[in-house]
Amino acid sequence: MQLRSLIAAALAAVLLGAAPATTRLYSAPAGNRPAGIPHPNLPYVAILPSGRIVAPVGRSIAIGANVTALALVPGGRFAVVGGSAASGGTLLRTIDTRTMQIVARVANSGSRSEAIGGLIALHDPAMPGRTILVASEARAGKIAIFSIGKDGSLAPLHPAISLPGSDPEPMRLALAESGHLLLVADDRNGRVDTIDLATRRPIASMSVGALPSGLAAFGPRIFAAGAAANASNLAIRALDSSAVGSENIPLDAPLDGATTIGGVDPESVAIEPGGRFAYVTLAGVDRVVAVALDASPRVVDGIDLRLFANAPYGTMPTAMVPSMTGRELFVALSGLNAVAVLDASTPGVLHRLGLIPTGARPVALSLAPNDKVLFVANAEGNGVSATLERIALTKIPLERTTLSALRYSRVSHLVRGNVLVPPLRSGRKSDAISHVVDISLGPTYFNSTPNLRMLANEFAVVGDYYADAPNPELGSQLTYSGTITPLAWLLDTFRGRTAVEAMPPDLYPRSGYIVNALARAGMSYRVYGAMVPEGPSAIGIPLLHVLHGAVGYAPKAGKRASDRALAAAFTARYSREAASGNVPSYQAIELSSNNPLVQDRALGTIVNTIVKSDAWGSTAIFISPRQAIGATQADPKHSFAVIVSPYAKRGFLGHAHASTASVLKTEEEILGLPALSLGDLLASDLANYFTPTLDLSVPQIGTNERMER
Repeated sequence: MQLRSLIAAALAAVLLGAAPATTRLYSAPAGNRPAGIPHPNLPYVAILPSGRIVAPVGRSIAIGANVTALALVPGGRFAVVGGSAASGGTLLRTIDTRTMQIVARVANSGSRSEAIGGLIALHDPAMPGRTILVASEARAGKIAIFSIGKDGSLAPLHPAISLPGSDPEPMRLALAESGHLLLVADDRNGRVDTIDLATRRPIASMSVGALPSGLAAFGPRIFAAGAAANASNLAIRALDSSAVGSENIPLDAPLDGATTIGGVDPESVAIEPGGRFAYVTLAGVDRVVAVALDASPRVVDGIDLRLFANAPYGTMPTAMVPSMTGRELFVALSGLNAVAVLDASTPGVLHRLGLIPTGARPVALSLAPNDKVLFVANAEGNGVSATLERIALTKIPLERTTLSALRYSRVSHLVRGNVLVPPLRSGRKSDAISHVVDISLGPTYFNSTPNLRMLANEFAVVGDYYADAPNPELGSQLTYSGTITPLAWLLDTFRGRTAVEAMPPDLYPRSGYIVNALARAGMSYRVYGAMVPEGPSAIGIPLLHVLHGAVGYAPKAGKRASDRALAAAFTARYSREAASGNVPSYQAIELSSNNPLVQDRALGTIVNTIVKSDAWGSTAIFISPRQAIGATQADPKHSFAVIVSPYAKRGFLGHAHASTASVLKTEEEILGLPALSLGDLLASDLANYFTPTLDLSVPQIGTNERMER
């Protein structure tokens, strides 16, 4: 022990004396301010759990639901938003666009995964003079139709239209033939169904590929963007098979599972007014591509919408709407809480004009017929409620709003080199910490977790920490990648959590998870109960091939995970690895028991094994929940994180705003990895919770209690 103390003193002297060059570091703009609405008189200006700020331009109204779709009623007097109610079931709201007040509500009770997939408002081909709203009810597999009153009221027209085939899942909608035909994207069956709105009958169905998220029509052709077997494409089909042949235009190269992990995730399709080009948003790679629609359709150009050149992906362009003149293209950036305004005056060639701040996670856009007003549906709005935002485009000082959008997303400052936790993008790894253990907790509370309480009292606690995922499945993606992809949000909303676990290619972030970054860097890792969706067989998914041989514990197929079995598996393997000096650089552990006490005992066993090993002196353990757990009544996402390490500040309680991505960013900094996404790049790190003063004392952890699932 005396030798260890001498080594500790020498290392501390080295760390204190080091003074490398400065590095530019990005952080969340919240600083020390908590999440919430700082000014009651400004209810739509908010600090988000991520530490970013939303201050939407124009006028907003709270919808009080999970918004997924938006339609502007002909004439522009009313807008209708659709989504799912907080208590489950579908929900529709009509908003008077002049007063920005809700004038009609329709809600149907149902399960959590029932929601509106798409909306279109139009003059009824079956009854001239009547205006109708068409809504796709994904879970019910039907198309509902409502008459729209002069006051914006919605009255259902029965019966709903049933779609052909097995277990249909209608999502995106589009009109063809001047509004006479309705096109319906069936996500589950990978096809587009055509409905004659005059007769209310399906008349045709065509295969377009998996998950056709983007849908549009022009003249005799249908355009559907979605996932193919191994790469996304734009499917071009004919309304009349004699008019034009079928085409599949590749939007991505096959994924290699090493540098390209997730797909490009096409989200929307728009046709420029002349019909010569189609635009497709690719949320997975922050890009809008132009596809020439001549005799040989092909991708001819595109625009990169990343935050800056070579930035990690994460602005996530989703919805899109061109102006009536075609001179501008408006693109929702759901990962930046902004709308990008693009110059499209030369068809097929796009240039940036600027940004307009929106509410949190804009997912749908609609433009008034005169091109003067833009409506934005924000799924997370002010962090409390979804919102509809009305933006008067004639009054936008675009240069100023662009600077505001950037300021709301990050702050930038130069920091001196830190050899203990080097700043991201410094090109260094920690000189003292070579082993990182990430322990992700399920629902837990301090009053039933004696081991967690003891560790929190003795080590460093992130006091103003926010777990900003609504459930553990989305929380896992956020924990290991720093972001949640649009497709993950979509599948979680419409199919529930098991769909997220199934992990189709476009659900993954482009650069993958931290294990993919470690594999690219040639570093070792192991996972226990983490990242494996459905037991060991799930490793066969090509995108998860990096987990072959790296799974320390996963439940057997059809069985629930056991925290007790996980802790035992970790203890046995870690003890062998520590004794031989082969502890992996990174280990991810997910505890999942619904019993907080069982989870806490497993936590105690794991931490006790680490602190009593020879690797303890070079280890940092991060303990945090992977979902919102309602730790405080003021904000259900307000939670905690605990850092256990010989280099953690003992008994320290920090009050700087931090989030789930903050933990990932700090782990990347310690291990010398690049940022995986915009989420971790712009998050505030936890470097301030570490000290160069080494303290090898071992905490007293209780691990002898009987543990059961």
